[in-house]
Amino acid sequence: MRKSISYRTLAAAVSIPLILLLSGVLIKVSMNHSREVTTSLTNDLVASHADVLKGKLNLLAIPLMTILDTLAFADYSYATLDKNDPVWLGTIAKVLAHSPHLTTLYFGDVNGNSILVRPIYDRHDWAQLNAPENAVLMVDHNPFKGGAERIFFDAKMTKISAFPHDNKQYDPRTRPWFTETTQGGEINITEPYYFYLYRHIGITFSRQSLDNKSVIAADFTLGSLNKAMQALSYSPNSKTLLFTEQGNLLAANQLQTAGNTTKLISLNDLGLQEFVPDLSKIDRKHGLYQRITWRDKSWQLIITPMEMDSYDTLYLVNLISMSDLLANSDLFRSKLIYASIIIVFICLIIVISATNYVINPLTVLVRSLNNIQYFNFRRRPYQRSGITEIDSVNEAMLTMETVLLDFFHTLKSVARSTEPQQVSQTLVTQVQEMLSADGCLLFTNSPQARSEFGLAASIGCSVNIDLKPLFDCNPAAFALPIYELTPTEIALIASKKHSCILMPLMNRSQQNNGALLICFKDKVSAETRSRLNFVHEFTAFNEIVLEHLEAMEEQTNLFHSFVKMTASAVDVKSAYTGEHCKRVPELTKLFAEQVVADKQDFADFKLDKKQWEELLLAAWLHDCGKVSTPDFIMDKSTKLETVYDRIHEVRMRYEVLCRDADIAYWQAINNGSNPEETKAQCTQLKQTLSDEFAFIAECNLGSELMEPNKIERLNQIAKRTWLRTLPDNIGIYQPQRDKQVPQSLPAVENVLADKPEHLCAWADGKKLPKGGVRDFKIQPPEYQYNRGECYNLAIQTGTLTNEERYRINEHVVQTYIMLDRLPYPKHLKNLPIIAGSHHERIDGTGYPLQLKGKEIPLQGRILAIADVFEALTAADRPYKEAKTLSFALTIMANMAKDQHLDIQLFDLFLRSEVYLDYAQQYLSPAQIDTVDVAKLRRIYQ
Repeated sequence: MRKSISYRTLAAAVSIPLILLLSGVLIKVSMNHSREVTTSLTNDLVASHADVLKGKLNLLAIPLMTILDTLAFADYSYATLDKNDPVWLGTIAKVLAHSPHLTTLYFGDVNGNSILVRPIYDRHDWAQLNAPENAVLMVDHNPFKGGAERIFFDAKMTKISAFPHDNKQYDPRTRPWFTETTQGGEINITEPYYFYLYRHIGITFSRQSLDNKSVIAADFTLGSLNKAMQALSYSPNSKTLLFTEQGNLLAANQLQTAGNTTKLISLNDLGLQEFVPDLSKIDRKHGLYQRITWRDKSWQLIITPMEMDSYDTLYLVNLISMSDLLANSDLFRSKLIYASIIIVFICLIIVISATNYVINPLTVLVRSLNNIQYFNFRRRPYQRSGITEIDSVNEAMLTMETVLLDFFHTLKSVARSTEPQQVSQTLVTQVQEMLSADGCLLFTNSPQARSEFGLAASIGCSVNIDLKPLFDCNPAAFALPIYELTPTEIALIASKKHSCILMPLMNRSQQNNGALLICFKDKVSAETRSRLNFVHEFTAFNEIVLEHLEAMEEQTNLFHSFVKMTASAVDVKSAYTGEHCKRVPELTKLFAEQVVADKQDFADFKLDKKQWEELLLAAWLHDCGKVSTPDFIMDKSTKLETVYDRIHEVRMRYEVLCRDADIAYWQAINNGSNPEETKAQCTQLKQTLSDEFAFIAECNLGSELMEPNKIERLNQIAKRTWLRTLPDNIGIYQPQRDKQVPQSLPAVENVLADKPEHLCAWADGKKLPKGGVRDFKIQPPEYQYNRGECYNLAIQTGTLTNEERYRINEHVVQTYIMLDRLPYPKHLKNLPIIAGSHHERIDGTGYPLQLKGKEIPLQGRILAIADVFEALTAADRPYKEAKTLSFALTIMANMAKDQHLDIQLFDLFLRSEVYLDYAQQYLSPAQIDTVDVAKLRRIYQ
């Protein structure tokens, strides 16, 4: 089968090569012309630079020549000058000040005598010449015979200092400026040479005096000339050089060695000798133009002769990098290329646009077919091609794809919804889009009242609509798949006139669980009616999802109710806990709301809906482990109390002792004892027994501290004995009977005793689990119970023994064990640690896991504060009085100071006044006193 290509490819394959060919020819012709123009302009520019440089040289040289002529005609010569004369020195100083290029004046004669005058401009000159700080002029007097002297003058030409100077036998007659000067007043210019005094290369202008016996000379530095050369550079990389006719470098724009070395630079030194063997042979009218390779680069060499006068000619040598020379041409070429690319791109766009007019509708059609085939639906805009047949097919195909797209998108949205409200809103939104309705409302009912409809979700409809009148008037409409309301029925449910479509929702039991009401401001169009069946089928899927989510919500409500029932059972189990498990969640919620709203210490703490559920469930279940704590421990009000208060056993023993005292009294009387003495002894013994029992009864209450003297008295009382005549190992539980030591009757026993049967070992089911989910740090006592009478009565504070205190604290362990057994959904996985950490302390001394600081979840620290505050302020505890707000908060402030509670959280608890909001709901007015927050904060800050 012959392979085909697209129309767009064919059009591009024909047009683009033609455009590229035309662009290439245009670029080639333009580049050649550009290079010719650039070369011509460069030659003209260099010639212009030569004229400018010649003018600048004249501007620099003419003033020097004028100065020399003036000095000669004024008869300034060595013979006429006085080295100390301020008049001529002042004149010379002004001349030098107005001629910055002139650095030194020389006056020499034919006898070898000379005077050198040099200005001092700055600190560099002072340091170099070792001059005084205020010196402005230096004069070297160098007589050929006799000692040379160096003199420094200030601005007023007053001598500052003078001292002998070693001039190294300086003789002006050996200098080029002296020897090359000819008679007749002509100005002589030397070849560049090294100035030892200034340590750089320069040239000297000189002329003879009128009597031809002296020579006046002026040193000229090349710094100014170098700056002028820099201004005439063709480009940053070009070399602009000025040579004398002898080939010595006079100035340059970049070669810094031209002015600061002892060696003169020549053409040979720069490697240009092979290209220009002899400057004097260059045509002075036309110069030299040549392309050369110098220093591994391509250059354009341009030499321009400059006739300064009839005797002197200078040569301006320009070395222009070919890359710089052709930079503009290359830039022009690049612009042409870019322009060609843009033109090609524009032409390509035009070709594509033209072909798209026909191709795009066909492409949309192919794409739609592929999408339907692979279930890859996307919403795409439709463009008309102007071809009737293509437009008709495309419109039908895109309509089908749009409908399927809406359907599957809605299915995904509904399937991913986790809450009935979210599903409901998704449903009304999608139905409105599918039918282009003005509004859509979803009503639901409950299994308990199917005729009561509540609005679950709505979109695009602001009128108040109630379906109850419609159901009462026409209940059959709620059993039909699709029902269009009559004007009369519309008037029953809405105040405004609309066109309304009713779609009842059914569960799998064919029970009505809701209805969709679709509203239109105008009449329902035929196109909309054609989609009603599709929307009805779509809502069938939503019916199942809503039924499932309704069941999930019922299960969630059941679970929450079960949790609250469990917590209520804990409260009901003991009168000593009151409604603790009910109030702690309320306080936790109030406090957590303030923590979430805080923008300082807890700005990053947020709770979503699921995390709120986790926290509040943990608060409800935080004491669920108390169901395993025996009532006689939770409700233990006296020390000897177990299931009953064993103080009555002790009372019975003392009753027996009192009866024994009476019996002993009557036996003594019968035996002939003195009645009065015997009566007194009996009365005294019975009083002692009464006092002892009263003391034991007082100790049993546990309301006062058992100090050492009380414990000592208790031990003394316990030594009193009584006579038991009946067996104590019958009528009791077999394991308990097995612990008792057999005794013969009658048996003498102490009134208070710690017997072996009082020690109850741990039952197998009550032992702390090993190797479980949690690593409990709480240490159990040796015995499960110790019911020894002396042991219990000797409890120093309260009524609980160490064993019983452990069983109280163990409720947190049981909370963990109970909650860890439950299979939680992901959002409740932290519920056990939040509920079980409310007895942990920030310093790590809490129980049962001994978590420390940040190891305790923040929700657990919130719950701990709520738990402590509720326990301190609860008014329904029989064993204690409810504390006032200020007293309870003072206790908690000290707990925060001791790192038992989170300081930052407790500080927020105070600042936000959560305690006051809670107190107004749950505390009596007598408990609500004034709280000094600043004073409380000073306790822990």
